[in-house]
Amino acid sequence: MLSGMTPASWDSTREGALTGVRVLDLSRFIAGPQCAQNLGDLGADVIKVERLGGEDTRRNEPQYKEKSLYTALFNRNKRAVTIDTRSVEGQEILLQLAEWADIIVENFRPGTLDKMGLGLEELRRVNEDIIVVSISGFGKNGPLSDKVLFDCIAQASSGLMNINAQPDLVPILTKIFPADSLAGAYATVGALAALHHREKTGEGQVVDLAVFDALMAAMGTSLPGYLVTGELPPNNGNRDDYNSPANIFATTDGYVYLHAGTQAFWARLCIEILERPELVSDSRFNTVGARMTNQTATEALVTEWTSTRTGAEVEEVFARVGIPCAVVADVPTAVSNPQVWERDMLIKTVDTEGDELVLYGNPVKLSKSPVQFRWAPPQAGEHNQSVFADILGIPSERIESLHKKGVI
Repeated sequence: MLSGMTPASWDSTREGALTGVRVLDLSRFIAGPQCAQNLGDLGADVIKVERLGGEDTRRNEPQYKEKSLYTALFNRNKRAVTIDTRSVEGQEILLQLAEWADIIVENFRPGTLDKMGLGLEELRRVNEDIIVVSISGFGKNGPLSDKVLFDCIAQASSGLMNINAQPDLVPILTKIFPADSLAGAYATVGALAALHHREKTGEGQVVDLAVFDALMAAMGTSLPGYLVTGELPPNNGNRDDYNSPANIFATTDGYVYLHAGTQAFWARLCIEILERPELVSDSRFNTVGARMTNQTATEALVTEWTSTRTGAEVEEVFARVGIPCAVVADVPTAVSNPQVWERDMLIKTVDTEGDELVLYGNPVKLSKSPVQFRWAPPQAGEHNQSVFADILGIPSERIESLHKKGVI
């Protein structure tokens, strides 16, 4: 499948913008691990703590050679240890790691850290300027703060599934985990802001990040628009809410999405592509409002032209005149896009056991301190010996004893 591609190599000696920053990752699933991975990509030293046997996602599909791709996507640039956090000795080790860390990333339900012996008071006793990035479903306050939330629940509660509905009004789930991904990005911003604040003041703090809030912040005009105007956003499928033509259009081999709804784009479309300049001043189409009123007729003009051409031909013509347009790609087409590989947004590499692995890159491109790929996604507990011995200074006989007792 990927023969001929040179695998990206891992080099733990590389440095980045956050070299010297220490992160303790206690999180699971997507939002927390992605935040910690972002910090690791930027050079931070990240230690990931999992329960014995590894976190639940290690059993998630898809599996490749009995290893979860899901887990690998969010856990590169980390070292992994396993600890029984319910045991007294395990909690003592956690406190030692907390003393080592600058930042702790966790995404337990509110109150869980206290049960693990890592309440804020206890953390500050061993590390007074610690930064704690707490990611939870609904945040630390509010009537829903104790409710369990996954990305799909955030999509349902925020209104996203409803505004995604087609004209048949059946709600539609977005399959890319938008709430978790946005929460991971916002949590990274919060961690960096807290680090900068600590550099100025010496003070640590808590970053309270709700996955639900992250998705709400991305809902665009739908919710504020309703509160201001009383109007519900239309369930209009792939159409743009405010401009026309802006929709998917059939071609001879599939579909394109194009947006020619502004006055300037509409004029270019009529004159340079459709070669019907009279449509620019036609009262049915000469304003955005007129085209929205006459959407079916407006889109018919475009479909008549696109339906006799391939998607690639349509995309090329629209690009030439500067109107946004793209072939609606299936997965094989998306992964063959040269832009993806030129920008390192897909990376072929190997895992710690030498098996082929493909990961997403990091969209942050820094000119002086670029993202580095230092540690392959680790196996559960892969770095127990090195972390416990080299960082915490636990004697080897003690490590062996803790292992036999099922603490690590």
